[in-house]
Amino acid sequence: MIPEHYIIEGRGNPKKLLMLIHGYDANEYHLASLGPLMDPKEQYLIVTPRAPIQISERGVSWYDREKKGEVIQRINDLDELINELCSKYNFNRAESIVGGFSQGAGLAIGLSMIDNDEAPINKCIPICGFLPPIEELDISWERARKTQFLAQFGNNDPYISPERSAEMIKYFEDNNLNLKVENYEMGHDNTIDSIIGIQKFL
Repeated sequence: MIPEHYIIEGRGNPKKLLMLIHGYDANEYHLASLGPLMDPKEQYLIVTPRAPIQISERGVSWYDREKKGEVIQRINDLDELINELCSKYNFNRAESIVGGFSQGAGLAIGLSMIDNDEAPINKCIPICGFLPPIEELDISWERARKTQFLAQFGNNDPYISPERSAEMIKYFEDNNLNLKVENYEMGHDNTIDSIIGIQKFL
């Protein structure tokens, strides 16, 4: 099922898709508010999907952490949304970029790795993130190695420890993925410096 989503329209004449996937106990407006800062040249149609599981008055979650199979369903749902948007706006799917924050970062990574016979994701930006349940994924390494990854971490992140980020970095290195890592003086959030890093990567 294609997830509910918010589209930022009226910005320039975008030719490519930038999908930003929010984290746990957030909503689609979190990254929608940052998207235009990431893309000041207005090159991208910015789309922010909304997770389906309500967990608080304002926040939602992509999956039940005890039900890892839900991760694959969410990745497939998001992939279907990419296809729909690229078809609707006549975009080249191979130029699409996905980014995600925290729980959404894992889904963005999964979208870039899963074996689905689609063109590789051009660039993937996991922010303050962690790996999805890798054992659940049917991975295409040939596809994943064509994606450029930018992983951003906060030096003071209370949720993503240095050990956890190192585990993710090692996984990328062990599998010869194209990964650039940036660390910032921030917690589990974004800063102007980290957003400038994304601007340069785009």
